Amino acid sequence: MRPDRITYIRREAVMKVVNVKNVAIGEGMTKICVPLVAPTDYDVDYQSRIIAKSEPDMVEFRADMYEKCFDSDALMKTLEKIHDKLGRYPLIFTFRTKGEGGCMDATLSQYRDLLIDVIASGYVDIVDVEYFSDTEIVDEVIAEAHMKGVYVIVSNHDFKTTIPMEQIVDRFKSIIFTGADIAKIAMMPEDGSQVVDMMQAAKELQECGNQTPLIVISMGELGVETRTTGEMYGNSVSFATAGIPSAPGQISVDALRSQLTMIHHIIAGR
Repeated sequence: MRPDRITYIRREAVMKVVNVKNVAIGEGMTKICVPLVAPTDYDVDYQSRIIAKSEPDMVEFRADMYEKCFDSDALMKTLEKIHDKLGRYPLIFTFRTKGEGGCMDATLSQYRDLLIDVIASGYVDIVDVEYFSDTEIVDEVIAEAHMKGVYVIVSNHDFKTTIPMEQIVDRFKSIIFTGADIAKIAMMPEDGSQVVDMMQAAKELQECGNQTPLIVISMGELGVETRTTGEMYGNSVSFATAGIPSAPGQISVDALRSQLTMIHHIIAGR
């Protein structure tokens, strides 16, 4: 287990923009990512068409929801198909473990092998690895991904509650310290004050010199504000649905785009 509290070195507040296929993550308006949530090959085909029509900035393939994700040959064929249909968008590969809200159990070796194989495939641009996975796996995935020119989101999800604001800041700092290209924390609020804590934690990180793009999500209906006003406090990516949501609180691509555009214009007009 990694500690949450580490020493954080103050740096100049110059964001390290992650540039993928003409999408600048960490710069300008919060980017819209749509999850591809498909249990079968038929669903992959159908949802790929729906997602393409929605014109997101990015696409996330939730492999833990794909019933053949541990069949290497089938998975590679599916990734090739997704790449062919949606390859103009940056593609995130995510296997969300059951402990962090995913649909399938995986042993540590299965989890590690899956991510390493996908990184080597050449079909994905970004891979998600869970911060509270095995420390050596996180380090290996980051090193292997960077060697292959793949970016890494290091993530943590809690579908039960939200930790105090100071702990959110410390956890983000620890995630950033791994060498993550993008640091992500998503938590479930029990009341509105915890939504504010998530936003305030991100703002505090920016004020103390953070350079790493953040994904900051307060889930459920209470947390919708974190999805729509992210540019105001430092959220670089927001997730929306083009049919089937992958987490509670996701709104439609069109609704999210409208809200993000409004916030962007407000900020630009300051």
